[in-house]
Amino acid sequence: MGSPGLSTQTIVEELVDANGRSLEDTAAEVGRTLARSRACLVRNFPTEPDAYLGFLGHFGEPLPNYSSRSDLDADAPRPQINRVRYKRKGQYTTHSVHYVAGELRPHSARSWRAPRPAYFAMLMVDPGWRDSPEGQRGESVVLRWEHLLTRLAERDGEVFGEHFARLSGTPLRFQANNVREELADLPLCYPLPDATSRYDVGVRLKQDLLDKLPGIADQFPDPETYRRSLEYLVRAAADPAHQVCFPMQAGDLLLIDNNRFGHGRRTVVGEHGTGDSAAVNPRELWSVTVA
Repeated sequence: MGSPGLSTQTIVEELVDANGRSLEDTAAEVGRTLARSRACLVRNFPTEPDAYLGFLGHFGEPLPNYSSRSDLDADAPRPQINRVRYKRKGQYTTHSVHYVAGELRPHSARSWRAPRPAYFAMLMVDPGWRDSPEGQRGESVVLRWEHLLTRLAERDGEVFGEHFARLSGTPLRFQANNVREELADLPLCYPLPDATSRYDVGVRLKQDLLDKLPGIADQFPDPETYRRSLEYLVRAAADPAHQVCFPMQAGDLLLIDNNRFGHGRRTVVGEHGTGDSAAVNPRELWSVTVA
């Protein structure tokens, strides 16, 4: 999953099978894959909270989830684990994008936070209904920013250059919706100390950053020009042609470099039927951000 390209095939070909292995042995092999590819899929990982956090502890400090520092419903199996599952309206008071059935466009974990978290992990506990049409099964989406930016540079030339210069040269600060942490003032596209190419940069894209721009307009010399550059990046990141999409099965754990990758999800069918008797999709994924 390095510079030559990113595909479902490369993710699967480099997967690590955790079946019958210790956490230490699994973590060591995953570390070698991360060094090469910056992302690794682990298969047959135990869907048990302490095993999950123990494994992630080999790569840094698992951070407290959103619920533990907000007024969201704190029903996570551990304070560091964000339980991602569909909830009916009326089952929550504070809204989260993780409760709804719509797609999640590619974004960065803890995009507002300083310092930037090193990794983002997803463990599929229950893949839910798999008989829905393709694109409505909650398929996971990953996007390597370096590959996207390189393609855009080749395709759009000077137009891309102007947008990239603006997005990589303008510091900005923005807050989360439901949690308060130390805020970064880096540009949206920021340099990495171990970059291997011109466009091997970190990106801290928030899911709803476009909606937040009016509230932070005083940070930009020309807010409307900055908005156009941000819209250009958001639109390109949302294009399936630039994404890798694959369904995760129970026990699949995906660990990605949070600087270099965006993550998202296709649409989920939340309910079958209507009214109080409607069946709810049991899909459940545990996400953790690692500092």
